[in-house]
Amino acid sequence: MYIPESIYPYIKNKSFTLDTKGKSGATILMFPDMVLKIEDDTEEVDRDEVMASWLSGRLNVPSTIISVKEKGKKYRLMERIEGEDLSSPKLLSMPKKIVDIVSKSLLSFWSLDISSCPEKRSLDIVLKEAEERVENNLVDSDAPIFKDIHFSSPYVLLKWLKENKVDEEGCFSHGDFCLPNILVSEEGSVGFIDLSRSGVGDKWNDIALIYRSLEMNYKGYYNGGVPYSGYDSSMLFDALGIKEDKERIRYFILLDELF
Repeated sequence: MYIPESIYPYIKNKSFTLDTKGKSGATILMFPDMVLKIEDDTEEVDRDEVMASWLSGRLNVPSTIISVKEKGKKYRLMERIEGEDLSSPKLLSMPKKIVDIVSKSLLSFWSLDISSCPEKRSLDIVLKEAEERVENNLVDSDAPIFKDIHFSSPYVLLKWLKENKVDEEGCFSHGDFCLPNILVSEEGSVGFIDLSRSGVGDKWNDIALIYRSLEMNYKGYYNGGVPYSGYDSSMLFDALGIKEDKERIRYFILLDELF
C-alpha cells in the first residue's frame, strides 16, 4: 500500500487493523491512537476535514494530525476518538443507554450556534448534489428502493423529492447520523466521525437517519439476522420531547437513497 513520505514517520512500525465496517469506499487503517483514512480526492472528502476543524471545541470529533493529497487521493491521519461505536452487540443490548446517547447528541447539535458554520446543507443544495449523482450514474440503481413501483429509477425518485420538498428546520446537522458514526467511551464521553455531509441542514435529516439505523440494527438487518429486544421507536421521540413526523422521516430516508 502506498503511503506518502510525509505521513510514514507517524505510523512507522506501528500495528494496525483495517476497518471494513463503513460503506464509503475509503481505505481506513486503525492504529491504537490514530486513524489513517485514504479516499478519492473530492470536495466531499475536503468537507469532512473542514467541518472537523470547525467542530473542534464544540463537539468531540477527530482532529487532523497531517493531511496530504497525492495522485488523486487524500491521505488524512487523525487522532483516534476513544470508544466503541453504537452498533456493537454490547451496546445494542442496552437500548435505553443507546437512546439516551442518541437523544442527547441530537439536542447538543440543535443547541450549537451555526452563525459561523462554513458548510451549508440546505435541501436545495443537497438536492442539487443528488441530481449530479443521478446524472453521473453514481446511484446504485439495483438498490431495493428502485424495485418499488412508485420509484422505478433514481430519476423518478429525484423528481418526486423535488416536487415534495418538506419545510426545513435549520440547525447543525451531522448529515450521516447513524449508529456506527457515534462512539462512546467507557467513561461515557461521546464522539462523532464521518462529517463530510455535516453543516447547516435540517434537524429531521438526522432524526430520519438515526431512526432508520436504530430500526434496522434492532431488527438484525446488519447483525447477521440476529435481532435485539427492548427497543421501540417511541423511546427516541419521548427522549427528544417531540412528536414523530412520519412524513419528514420518510422524505429524508428516501433522499438518502441517492447518496
